[in-house]
Amino acid sequence: MSHPLSPLTAAADEPTTGQPVATRIALPWLAAGLMLAAATLAAGLAWGLSLAFGTDRWWLAPASAALAVAAAAIPVAALMIRFNRQRGLGALVTGAVNSPVGTTRPLFLELSAREWARARRYGSGAALLLVDVDRFARLLESRGGAATDAVLAEMLRQTSPTLRGADLLTRYSDSQMAVFLAHADATGALDVAERIRERTEEMEVPFHHESSPRRLRVTVSVGVSQLRPAHLNLQSLIDDAQDAVLAARQAGGNCVRAAPVDAGLLSAAGPWLDDNRARPK
Repeated sequence: MSHPLSPLTAAADEPTTGQPVATRIALPWLAAGLMLAAATLAAGLAWGLSLAFGTDRWWLAPASAALAVAAAAIPVAALMIRFNRQRGLGALVTGAVNSPVGTTRPLFLELSAREWARARRYGSGAALLLVDVDRFARLLESRGGAATDAVLAEMLRQTSPTLRGADLLTRYSDSQMAVFLAHADATGALDVAERIRERTEEMEVPFHHESSPRRLRVTVSVGVSQLRPAHLNLQSLIDDAQDAVLAARQAGGNCVRAAPVDAGLLSAAGPWLDDNRARPK
């Protein structure tokens, strides 16, 4: 049964991976301890071998030490690689991501696919939100790419602390950010979408244009796709969210729409916000 609690009201410091927080913190110290122990054992081994074979073989001690350290470095390196990957994924899960498109989106999709599969298996509920900046083409043309980047970064910054540890957040495209809500029912997902819309409408983004400080104001169209049996893969969930975004834009923007959306209505002519912007992919 899906969790009825809105993700925006849940604790923001919930553990973000299956590994306890204390264990994640201890991993670097554990690796350092293993390396120190390996070095000590290597030194002892080299000293013992030098005594057994004679001290005249000067190369035996350093060779033995190097071999022992190299052998010990393999499990230590594997441990550190695992730790760094978990730390990187954990940063993404908590929503602390506002880097350019293409850097964190693959990780977002990877983790979303895992959460989608888990929700399908256990029926725990999930939803995907796409938040699209209204009149993006006009903003890009009048203020440039730096302005659009500033807007998306501020949207991510303000949304990140409102999410739970299991939720995912990233900049999904030039004009969109994406949110994957784990353990969320339809009511909770719509509540999150509406709160994001309200926060964005109220925010003022500092931006310097031609040596003149300005504050940018924008609104967003939000598409909500609640996980249903018809979603046989993550992409189908994303496609429904894109259709919902399109419906919100067609309705004039600054609003929330939920999937499924009548495809016939999307194909009909409507009051588009950006006539030169194609349907999102």
